[in-house]
Amino acid sequence: MSDLERRLADLEARFSFLDDALAETDRTLAEQGALLEALRAALLELRETAHQAPGPEGPEPPPPHY
Repeated sequence: MSDLERRLADLEARFSFLDDALAETDRTLAEQGALLEALRAALLELRETAHQAPGPEGPEPPPPHY
């Protein structure tokens, strides 16, 4: 195998590795984007629930151990 063929084989192996790494990174990014959207929706729902909940009717009494 000549030096040129060896270098070409090395480049092909590197390209294959980088292509796999890029695909894995893309999948991870898509999963994290979906998770972020789900968390954002849950936060909005929690805020809405908190705004609709009745508030306290005055200062909270101290705990019984005081």
